[in-house]
Amino acid sequence: MEYQDFFQTAFGYAPFDYQTRFATDATLNDLIKAPTGAGKTATIIGGYLWKRLHCAESIGRRLVYCLPMRTLVEQTRDVTKQAIKNLEEAGLVEKDRFGVCVLMGGEVSDKRAANSKKKQCEWDTEPEKEFILIGTQDMLLSRALNRGYAMSPYRWPLHFGLLNNDCLWVYDEVQLMSDGLATSTQMAALREAFQTVGKSQSIWMSATLSTDWLKSVDFSAKLPSLKLLELSDADRAILLLSQRLNAEKVIQPAPSACRQPAGLAAFTKDHHQAGAQTLIVVNRVNRAKETYQELQDLYHPQPKKLKKSTERILNPAAPEIILIHSRFRPEERKRWKDVFATVPASDSPGRIIIATQVIEAGVDISSRLLITDLAPYSSLVQRFGRCNRNG
Repeated sequence: MEYQDFFQTAFGYAPFDYQTRFATDATLNDLIKAPTGAGKTATIIGGYLWKRLHCAESIGRRLVYCLPMRTLVEQTRDVTKQAIKNLEEAGLVEKDRFGVCVLMGGEVSDKRAANSKKKQCEWDTEPEKEFILIGTQDMLLSRALNRGYAMSPYRWPLHFGLLNNDCLWVYDEVQLMSDGLATSTQMAALREAFQTVGKSQSIWMSATLSTDWLKSVDFSAKLPSLKLLELSDADRAILLLSQRLNAEKVIQPAPSACRQPAGLAAFTKDHHQAGAQTLIVVNRVNRAKETYQELQDLYHPQPKKLKKSTERILNPAAPEIILIHSRFRPEERKRWKDVFATVPASDSPGRIIIATQVIEAGVDISSRLLITDLAPYSSLVQRFGRCNRNG
């Protein structure tokens, strides 16, 4: 079958030109630069599955999908499992051929996990099987460096061997990786210098990718020869992408009162529209918490006669107010998926989300109004992608 049909079955929409080129070109790209909302995750998952099915020797047996944040891991895992399930039900992929494992703090797919009642996959005891490993950079890079977090030191060499041979490493949202980015490039250079078993390749992805970010001692010489994949003219002509790329976004300076949580909350209340979603992105957790508290006070004030701070007068006409930052517990984080997957009803009061940088990359969420603190350019580009995302 054609790749277009394969991709449509897996993800429910026809692939863009650059996604098809990634899967069908004879050689893999080293860099992928595509704007937010252009489907980079589907590009990698679809391309990997297609190549393993039709030209297995051209790509590593294991796909190692490395991400800088937990929220991105969970979202990528869900997309991957659904795509494989769709292909299995259509008879295009043999059932259980591809395993999917997650490695992040508090959730490691390993049957040796202490007191675990969940059925876990054993990717490290089945080196002959094809696995998609999705995890945070601390868990994955530490294993590739023979110092695996959350595992026995006696098993470090096992993961070190498996993650440096017969693998395709994909680093997504690299602008958030900090020192992990230099580590990833140096490791790629060392694998090439010392040679590995099977294909061992690396791909770096971002909407704001710059090759200057990839400089390291042994990798700098390779920068001029890296193969870049970008949107083509054919991609930009597609209505769906064209709407997203040309989405109208009017930028205005917020009043100086927004520097304080109380002023930011008041400004938000004045500009939020019923039936829509408003997103506030700030740079510090304490600022997010204080702004959330101020919004609660505005929409659900506390009567003076009530002494308990938890008691409020609930306002049924108030929008849903949600706080998202990095210090929530795993059980609370699980609820975010439902928030990201839904939009407020047009006849509802709407929703206001107050978040830190955890929302700015990879999360498929859109807002009518975005209010953001000033931040580095790469961060602002990511945040702007959360406003009128679909055009």
